[in-house]
Amino acid sequence: MCGIFGAATTRGHALIMTREASEATRDLLAHRGPDASGSFHQGHVALMHRRLAMLDPAGGVQPFSVDARAPGMRRTAESAAGRVTIAWNGEIYNHRELRRALTDDGVVFRTRSDTEVLAWLLALRGVEALRTVRGMYAIAAWFEEDTHNDSSAARERGAGDRLVLARDPFGTIPMYWSRLSCGTATEIVFASEPAPVLSHPWSNVEPDWPCVAAYMEMPRRTFGARTLYRGLSVIEAGEVVTFDLMSAQLDASRSSCAPRDESAPTQDLHGAAWNVRLAVTDAVERHLEADAPVCTLLSGGIDSTIIASIARTQTKQLVTFAAGADVDLRRPGSDLFMARRVAALLGSDHHEIVVDGSEFGARWDALLGDGLQPLATPNEIAISLLGERISPYAKAALSGEGADELFGGYGAPIEATLAWMEADVPHDVAGATRFYRAAFGWSQRSIMSELFAPNVGESLRTCDDDPLQAMLAREFSDAGDLTTLDAHLVVQRRVNLVNLLERLNVSLMRSSVEGRVPFADLRVLESARFAGAEHILPCDDATVMTATRTLMTKRVLREAFADVLSPEIVSRPKASFPLPFEQWIATQSSWIDGPVSREIFSPAARTLVRTQASQHWRMAWPMLNIARWLDTVFA
Repeated sequence: MCGIFGAATTRGHALIMTREASEATRDLLAHRGPDASGSFHQGHVALMHRRLAMLDPAGGVQPFSVDARAPGMRRTAESAAGRVTIAWNGEIYNHRELRRALTDDGVVFRTRSDTEVLAWLLALRGVEALRTVRGMYAIAAWFEEDTHNDSSAARERGAGDRLVLARDPFGTIPMYWSRLSCGTATEIVFASEPAPVLSHPWSNVEPDWPCVAAYMEMPRRTFGARTLYRGLSVIEAGEVVTFDLMSAQLDASRSSCAPRDESAPTQDLHGAAWNVRLAVTDAVERHLEADAPVCTLLSGGIDSTIIASIARTQTKQLVTFAAGADVDLRRPGSDLFMARRVAALLGSDHHEIVVDGSEFGARWDALLGDGLQPLATPNEIAISLLGERISPYAKAALSGEGADELFGGYGAPIEATLAWMEADVPHDVAGATRFYRAAFGWSQRSIMSELFAPNVGESLRTCDDDPLQAMLAREFSDAGDLTTLDAHLVVQRRVNLVNLLERLNVSLMRSSVEGRVPFADLRVLESARFAGAEHILPCDDATVMTATRTLMTKRVLREAFADVLSPEIVSRPKASFPLPFEQWIATQSSWIDGPVSREIFSPAARTLVRTQASQHWRMAWPMLNIARWLDTVFA
């Protein structure tokens, strides 16, 4: 994992920031890449990189340039280019297969790195080739104009001077960007985190109030392409945005790098379980590949136990890490207790992070200040503390995010969804969106005007801009038949998983640790699609759904790895927030009376949070995060 920062403007113009200023801004991301730094500044394009060296430390230095105009090279796509320079962060898990195919196209590789593979892939096959990439990534690539051809013709075929920003189909790694008016010119500025973009001299930092209200309803930092900052966007999961650097306004076009969906006939349980076992095992083995130490996170649950068990067969010394509250040290069934049991069975070198209330509050404050964003979930605090503990031992940690979204691991949401599907209500996009907000929101939109001061609350009440509604409506529109559980699992994956992966990335990277997620893998996703959702609800007639059917979450995954999951692990109830943060957030209730938040939130809402934060934690958590964020950034 690394950090990138850059900017681009129309060809013939100069960037506002010099190379030296760009390098200083890049170094705001030093925590994401402590091993090396690199810079590329060509007047109208700047690509800056901070590196966490995971593969070929000597050969994968970035920014990295290749030239496909050499004799013997075969450019196989209209959007291929002559010279391509990339700065990116992530890992390509099928880089060996891609390397062999590119060798057939005439490439002679100089390094072992997946960086060189990615650069040649783009240079010879264009952005369409990202559909063949299996991995996690956020990419910035400059496709230099091919000066051997007429520039207008090159632009017509999509091979002119252009900047490409892309993000992997799961959205594992974030990429923020903004379109800034810099005097008479326009610039595209982008980075792995908001701080470098917000520090640009022409950046106008303001809250996006409709997104702030949406965060209060469902805590997350992004809603589609929008963020909590007005004018600061994110590249969405699976999105490729291409900016034409020959146009004065830097015209943008969008495409997808996600593999095309194909029909997936559901398999019987045993066939589905076998395919899942092969896919997950292969994914874990590929995620272990590195020239630096890799460890695993261990909660003692199904997902992390599966990952650790596979990793144990591939490593001489498995290193595992667990986090929990100080009250859980000896409590049977807690994460710390169960992780310790699994670690003993696997013979791993096991480490524990014990979190108390004071440490929780201090790290919460630090994460807000460092990241310039509210936290999405309380788990980010424990993950951040884990990263700090992991850093002396490993540069990457395997984690189980994605298993619940792909294989149906959330019991209560599935039960609520089944009840809605069986209810006598319209099962259309509008109905599904209303259901989702009512069932899974932390607060209801109808009370937003009461939480905010009159001027803010009234503007929100009369505003038609609803980022959460827009995001959910789009996802339900694309999910398929909303009378099937499969469609709702698609929405859970697209909406919830991006949030969880961003949480893991941001929290671990504060300590320069790369989070790797084997379940968020294209081959694993394919195996889950072929398994289907019907196995979650076993019965003789798989086409009928009734409220009386027995729900078995992640049934295919359990079947696939029955030999490594003990009964006590299988029977453990799922805990979304294992730390007792409801009690701990009250220690930070004074945040609600900060200089900016005092003007934003209503007196009644502030009094409720100040005096009853633990009882009303679903309201207090987002309010305290927004309050501290406002006072940190805008005071």
